Amino acid sequence: MAEKTEVPGIYKVREGILINKDNDSLKSYKKRKHREMRFTEMDKELTEMKADIAEIKILLQQLVK
Repeated sequence: MAEKTEVPGIYKVREGILINKDNDSLKSYKKRKHREMRFTEMDKELTEMKADIAEIKILLQQLVK
């Protein structure tokens, strides 16, 4: 049997383990983490593209000389 705690959606079972039954918060957390991960990936791709463009620029400058 789980007993309620002071925090809404959090219950404590006999073994002292806390259980979160707030599924809306969990969904929100997962969505936020997914967004952060996508942002990090896009930032990495942008950095790589900048490096590629700089390399192409150098190669074009050498070709013109």
